[in-house]
Amino acid sequence: MAKTDKIKLDVNNLTVSFGTTQGRVRAVRGVSFKLREGETLAVVGESGSGKSVTARTIMGILAGNGTIDDGEINYAGEDLTKIAEDHFHELRGDKVGMIFQDPMSSLNPIMRIGRQITEGLILKGKHLKNREKKLYHEAKARVDSLHREIKHKKKQMKDKKEALKKQETEELEKIEENNSYKTKSEVKAEIKQELSSFKTKTRKDIQSLKVDLKKAKVILRKDKAKAKKIVRQEWRDEKARVIELIKQKKEEIKNATPERQAKIKAEIADLKEGLRRYKKVTKKQAKERAIQVMEEVGIDNPEQRFRQYPFQFSGGMRQRIVIAIALTANPDILICDEPTTALDVTIQAQILELIEDLKIKHNLSVIFITHDLGVVANMADRIAVMYAGKFVELGTAEDIFYDPKHPYTWALLSSMPDLDSKEKLNAIPGTPPNMLFPPKGDAFADRNEYAMKIDYKKQPPMFDVSETHKAATWLLHEDAPKVEMPDIIKHRIERMLKNSEKEVSK
Repeated sequence: MAKTDKIKLDVNNLTVSFGTTQGRVRAVRGVSFKLREGETLAVVGESGSGKSVTARTIMGILAGNGTIDDGEINYAGEDLTKIAEDHFHELRGDKVGMIFQDPMSSLNPIMRIGRQITEGLILKGKHLKNREKKLYHEAKARVDSLHREIKHKKKQMKDKKEALKKQETEELEKIEENNSYKTKSEVKAEIKQELSSFKTKTRKDIQSLKVDLKKAKVILRKDKAKAKKIVRQEWRDEKARVIELIKQKKEEIKNATPERQAKIKAEIADLKEGLRRYKKVTKKQAKERAIQVMEEVGIDNPEQRFRQYPFQFSGGMRQRIVIAIALTANPDILICDEPTTALDVTIQAQILELIEDLKIKHNLSVIFITHDLGVVANMADRIAVMYAGKFVELGTAEDIFYDPKHPYTWALLSSMPDLDSKEKLNAIPGTPPNMLFPPKGDAFADRNEYAMKIDYKKQPPMFDVSETHKAATWLLHEDAPKVEMPDIIKHRIERMLKNSEKEVSK
């Protein structure tokens, strides 16, 4: 199926930071994008630009010192930044899958491949328990939501106290410098009054939420008991139905011919297996699914290789196993975090082709993370260029390769080799900024030969180049001087256009 306009994932103003002994590292700063059904969105940038942190935040696997400071990750009508871990656990893998950089570090070296592929299926395949959870999901979501609101209110009170303390310090410093008409006692009284009013209101809100939480917990207990009763009855009915069928088969076998008896015994075995599968994913069922996905990802003799260990596979084959694990649950979204980095060029091409084929076959929406624009040239529908925790340019593959606008995108393209290039490749000068102290203006300004004074003072907004193309650079402002892209990129675009014309003429 082709890509559609249906939005599968909507990320809005995502902001993530990490607490360290030196301060907070601002890893992701206000990232927003929409991922459509059947689309491949490539996120490109240097190491440390925030690509993998964005992906891990979507997957809900941030490091313990990571914090989502702001933003939303909307999937299937839910904000993933606000759901409880036990519910996220149901989505992770089942709805959103991920392929990591190094397959050897993703696989257990002392566990057979077959067990690693089937492990997730068996652990998550408790159908009766999953059915119960689905029946009381709304009541559970309400309780979780109230817990989060109470926690948020408490955090607001703490933040307000810190903010007012900082404000008081600043006001007192002004008095010391004779830059204020207020006295110290007046400042302290005003701060104390404001904090007291805020605390009173917030505590009242928390008390009201606690009352609602108590009621919600009562409803949850009732819904859990009701769900358990319904699921138990469904299980009893199904069990009784299958037992009755088996009884009939056993009666039939008494007067059957030897050939017919063998068929009836096979039918009884199928009925028993079907009953076990009604309750949970069985080992036999999991193995069947594992063999199927191993064939899909191009692993020969899957029945034999099912019992082998990771060290018996090449790097490319190990990456195919990791892809197979991600596919077992039929996810809607597949996040590929530099899946070809540890592979040689020929194997890279095979893995990229495999991901593209699987995307089309399963109608997957793909987020492909890489530091190499060349890797995604032929597979990305849209490309987001990321630098210092922000998207600095976003557009279709044609927009980025044939009409780039941000100096950082120019720098990436200028440093990328191709078969026909005769010019000396340009290295990007300097290093990315220290995100303990995010720059006030454009983060790329210190490394940008086209930087203007405003780049050091103010962050540029996203300017619309076209309906599909936008870039965050002051060079797109109507008052900015006219700056042409580097000659090396112009020549490359001319070559790409000529090659495209040759391909069409063939």
